[in-house]
Amino acid sequence: MGFSKLPSEIIEHIFLDLDPLTLARCRAISRELNKLIGGSVSLQIIIEAGIDGLLVVGPHDRHLGYPFSSAKHLLDEIFRIREALRQFIPRSVWETPYEPGPFEISDGIICSTVLGGVEERLKSFHFNEMLAPTDEGHDPFELDPTGKRYTRMIQDIDAGAIDLVFFTGFDLVVLLEEIITPDIDKIDYRLHFKTISTGVPHPEATLPHIEYTSPLSPEIQLKTSIQLYDDMVALLLVQEDTRGGVTVWNWKSGEVIVPCQSALTSMFLSQDQLLLVRDSNGDPLAFTDFRNMHMVVYSISKGCITHRIKLPLLALLDPFLFTYPRQTLLQIPPAQVAGKFAPDPSLDIFALRFWTPYANYDDAECTVVFSTQRLLEACKAAFVDQEQYPVDVEWSIWGPKSSRWFPPYSLSGLSERGIHGPRLVALTRSNALDMGDRIGNWASNENDDLGNPVILDFNPRPILQGATNCDFPLCRNTVVRDIWSWTILEREKEVVIESGLPFRAFVHKEEWSDSDIYLHSTALVSVMEKSNKIYSFLQHPNVWYNGKTTE
Repeated sequence: MGFSKLPSEIIEHIFLDLDPLTLARCRAISRELNKLIGGSVSLQIIIEAGIDGLLVVGPHDRHLGYPFSSAKHLLDEIFRIREALRQFIPRSVWETPYEPGPFEISDGIICSTVLGGVEERLKSFHFNEMLAPTDEGHDPFELDPTGKRYTRMIQDIDAGAIDLVFFTGFDLVVLLEEIITPDIDKIDYRLHFKTISTGVPHPEATLPHIEYTSPLSPEIQLKTSIQLYDDMVALLLVQEDTRGGVTVWNWKSGEVIVPCQSALTSMFLSQDQLLLVRDSNGDPLAFTDFRNMHMVVYSISKGCITHRIKLPLLALLDPFLFTYPRQTLLQIPPAQVAGKFAPDPSLDIFALRFWTPYANYDDAECTVVFSTQRLLEACKAAFVDQEQYPVDVEWSIWGPKSSRWFPPYSLSGLSERGIHGPRLVALTRSNALDMGDRIGNWASNENDDLGNPVILDFNPRPILQGATNCDFPLCRNTVVRDIWSWTILEREKEVVIESGLPFRAFVHKEEWSDSDIYLHSTALVSVMEKSNKIYSFLQHPNVWYNGKTTE
């Protein structure tokens, strides 16, 4: 029996496993397939979510659930969210608890922490699902006794933790403890692996904790950062932005899989690759030569640096990488709304923030956005011509089309959780890109206020479908396709940097008083003095905005 003679129900079931782009192309094969796909709400959900850079996650019968009454309701909501984002009008706004300790967002869960003791260490954690109050009148500031939403409270933690990271798919929270010892010549750390549900040592971890002695001098304060990626946990220690190193363990076995590598900032590129920003000497104990910085890729399977990523600038002061904390396990997280979709990994971005030390910009903060997938493709292609490690990946070959360089004084407020998939939230000026995509309207004076929220969307699919500039009452949309040229003086020599990664900018016309804004799925999260304020582009029942119901 030929494929075309199969029952339409069987064809639809097969097509449910296709990616959005392949499914969209199938509409051009024949009139019959175009009619079948156009008449299937489930297939339309996959296509429309794909246009927005999202993948449908989990079993297909999980389309339904709070707050959706039907698959058609979910499809309609995709269109409404898209339009609300274009106009920068949140459809639901509410608040959740906040405490003045380390703060983390993952899988649609907000974790607030409480500090205590003489040393002001973490004493308790509040994990709260990022859902609005329900029809039952549940107060998001209290634990939900009905169990209809994900809420966890861990109290009286015995580890004197100073930082944390968590992954609800593994019921895992990793706590970083700084150990006070009589030996003033060293600093010891301990990584604890506990369950979110009960706060006890995690059953899948062979060791309840891992101890680590920093090779850096304890005389100068260290900045710490923890990152999770599947069964790997990375600890980055940086000493006053002058030197630092990252070490990676398998948290289940306790084995060191990446010994300390020199880095001032780092991130996971993939399950096998770490991206590090460092100088050319590669010694975590040596002070960094900021005049000779570059990015390198460390392969976990090969156990060495495999690529040197050339950048057009050599001088990068205080570099920091920002990325979406992706987990490769596409499980349905406890947050039902966020669990419907996951960002398409082929569209992921990461950002590099740094200061340039040269006189024409006077130590100005700059931001560069890169396509993760294009960098991985460039690294793979570089092996064609060279076999010895490390391989040089020349900027002229991959950089201009895979990056977007924002000049000094154009963006601020970028946070560690300010990126979600292909989108980034920051602060800018209300007149940014007023005259189209000319770079001059981004670069201005450092004394100008940067208080207008902007969402930058580097998903090219809406642009390929003909997205245009729009002016709404509260928001200005600008589509940027052109190559930007930015000239900077480095070592008394003019350097011209070209970048052309396409994006859309949604610039709010009003200033927000919120200084720390995070981006997660369909919502912005603002950390305020006494609560977390959530601006959702998704309609939630029983939620009011500006004194009116949001529907």
